[in-house]
Amino acid sequence: MEENPSSPHNFGNELRRLRLESGYSLSDLAREINYTKGHLSKIESGHKRPSLEMARLCDAFFAADGTLLRLVSARRAPEAGDTAGADRRDEGLTIHTRPDGSGEFHAVSRRALLASGTVAMMSWTARPVAAAPPAAVLQDGFDAYRRQLTNLRALGQTSPPAEVFPQAAAVVSALRGRAVRASGTERAQALFLAARFAEYAGWMAQENGDDTTSTWWTALAVELAEAGDDPEMAGYALVRAAEIALYRQDAIGVLDAGQAALARPAGARVRAFALQRIAQGHALAGDEVRCLRALDQAEELVDPIGVEAVAGPPLGTSTVHNPIPFVRGWCLHDLGRPAKAAEVLVPEFDRIPASAFRARARYGARLALALASQRQLDHACAVAEQTIAAAQLVDSATVRVDLRLLRRTLGRWRDAPEVRRTNQGLTAVLHVGGN
Repeated sequence: MEENPSSPHNFGNELRRLRLESGYSLSDLAREINYTKGHLSKIESGHKRPSLEMARLCDAFFAADGTLLRLVSARRAPEAGDTAGADRRDEGLTIHTRPDGSGEFHAVSRRALLASGTVAMMSWTARPVAAAPPAAVLQDGFDAYRRQLTNLRALGQTSPPAEVFPQAAAVVSALRGRAVRASGTERAQALFLAARFAEYAGWMAQENGDDTTSTWWTALAVELAEAGDDPEMAGYALVRAAEIALYRQDAIGVLDAGQAALARPAGARVRAFALQRIAQGHALAGDEVRCLRALDQAEELVDPIGVEAVAGPPLGTSTVHNPIPFVRGWCLHDLGRPAKAAEVLVPEFDRIPASAFRARARYGARLALALASQRQLDHACAVAEQTIAAAQLVDSATVRVDLRLLRRTLGRWRDAPEVRRTNQGLTAVLHVGGN
């Protein structure tokens, strides 16, 4: 059978032939077109698919008269669920903001726009929140960008995603521009940081309740990371897909994405996250043995390297807590063991700093749900009141998933005075979120 002419191996073989005939090394070519040597090596070996941007640069550099470009233009469309497959380097980013803080983000692909007029879009509306501390004055350089990412994550713990998302998106644009102008180590570092900001933008989009935009930004993070020879983000994109499926109560989707992430050549951090999602998928499916086994495997990854290495930067998870006990409590509740879930979650909830509103909202919603399931109404409602206050500040779509479950659970005892009071707060926060 004839090989597909759009195969990445065909492009890689042709690129290598042109390069060798012209007397250039991989390092020479990498320097000329501003891609890393490692990335080019994977392109030539067929282990990575080239982007249209790369094909254009190589075709022009070797005066190939469109030969390389045609090999990429004819290749198959990305398969469903392949978040890293879509080429987004020809897409433009547009952010519209208004004086009241509301606005929209648009990602417009020139090819997609010509073909079908499709765009990726997210809208947001600013809501009254507690005043945030003034941002630190930042200086130029990558250290400033690293501090900005740390500050942005801190802001995300206390503010709605609508306030945080535009800032992350704007930095991605700036770093992509810097990568275009840079080469070598500077270019790789710009791409590395751009991928981290893009991943965080995806998280904030998910928190804003827009899974489509979240997937778009995570896919962009994958492409930026791969261009900078950072394999971690590709695996983490699948962890993100598993999380989206988790909040849809799609056990099969969670397990498929989690297993795919685990199969990637990523480090302990991504494997630990993947195992957590796999455990949650098994919990949704009611498989306690496999769930607890996956949790134990995740904990084995934590112990040798420490909590910060699993829970901390550069990925989007907060550094204020160890996520493993939270996931264990989550799973125990989904496995129908709310008493054990509460036993795990109560001390973890107490350890979260009062200023980490997003983490407190997430933990508190699950803890209140576990307590309510045991009819510990006083304790459940006390935790729920703290959770509602935090949720109103951070405006989290994922937290509202659990708050809706909590309202339904408490509805079994709707005549209890503490439940009536708590349900008023739940109704208010869910109404603000459009639920």
